[in-house]
Amino acid sequence: MRLKKRKILFITERRADYSRLKPIMKAVQESKKLKLLLLVTGAHLLKNLGQTKKVIEDDGFKIDSTLPIFSNNDQDDGVTMVKAMGKALLGMADEVSRLKPDIIFCGFDLGAHLAAAIVGMHLNIHVAHIQGGEVSGTIDEVIRHACTKFAHLHFVASKQSARRIVMLGEDPRYVFLVGSPSLDTIRHIKYFTKNELAKKYGLDPNKKLIIFLQHPVTTEVNRVLSQIRESLKALKEINKDCETQTIAIYSNNDAGGKRIVAELRKSGISVVPHIVYEDFLSLMKVADALVGNSSAGIHESSSFGLPTVNIGTRQNLRERGNNIVNVGYNSKSIVRAIRRALFDKNFIRRAKKSKNPYDHGDTAKKVVKILANVKLPPIQKVLGF
Repeated sequence: MRLKKRKILFITERRADYSRLKPIMKAVQESKKLKLLLLVTGAHLLKNLGQTKKVIEDDGFKIDSTLPIFSNNDQDDGVTMVKAMGKALLGMADEVSRLKPDIIFCGFDLGAHLAAAIVGMHLNIHVAHIQGGEVSGTIDEVIRHACTKFAHLHFVASKQSARRIVMLGEDPRYVFLVGSPSLDTIRHIKYFTKNELAKKYGLDPNKKLIIFLQHPVTTEVNRVLSQIRESLKALKEINKDCETQTIAIYSNNDAGGKRIVAELRKSGISVVPHIVYEDFLSLMKVADALVGNSSAGIHESSSFGLPTVNIGTRQNLRERGNNIVNVGYNSKSIVRAIRRALFDKNFIRRAKKSKNPYDHGDTAKKVVKILANVKLPPIQKVLGF
């Protein structure tokens, strides 16, 4: 008798969640006990953000459903985000009913993932959530915890996150410490040299390299222009005085993101809409500093010992390695922090020795083993308060 495979439906909204989900999706694809289903939505479908759906297809994944929730002409505000989540709820109700997964796999802190978790609970489908329990002090944290409350299986990246999820009332038997899946990619890819990357992205291999990636903080959206201008002012000063170079990547499409992209495009700094994740990791490996407020500065950077300048409040409360300098939205303070990251030998040495608190090895393999073999808990959640 042929064993029936468990169908696992993955949701991906943008490049950030896809880069983390990809190793797990690959492992599910190769599993004899699991079948991969994939719903692609959000920024992946937008031309002005690189239409990264093509990247997913080029990686060899069959897309079972596409669900547009944004348009290139959307307003740059919270109303658009709320409407997008509403569209995700409406569309996923039909698509999940059609695909009939055994488990919906959602992650992190994005609106489409919360919509997927809500749909799963209402349709009596088990929900798995990865990297819950983390804190950041922004709206992302609230969405992340909300996903946790709709989920049945919890794959966490750190011991503190595991404890926090149990404190939220979740059954500890279904809280699994597996680490961050993006770190699997760091261990297994072939890296490009600095000369190869310089040729591909128009860089000077003889200059120090800064990667810049800054997203809006939705609770501070009215200050997004002053914030990005302070950061860009600092980068221009550093590039001029220290003869460094910066490669900047487009912001995400949260409220305020379009304003950041507009400022980047007129800044005179080298800007790209999207960088394939493997190239991004190669750039991190050869870069001298990462600047901005991306979660890459928290989750991935310490695996490379990369000095990182974390600007503002977006990553406020996250666990982090010893490679990070925290700074506010003030150009003079940012300049000092970047100088420390580039030239302070003691700090650079400390950064190189930094341990990554999210690294627990072979995350995808652990997750797939659990997905394939775990006895699923009752759909009706009993909260342990």
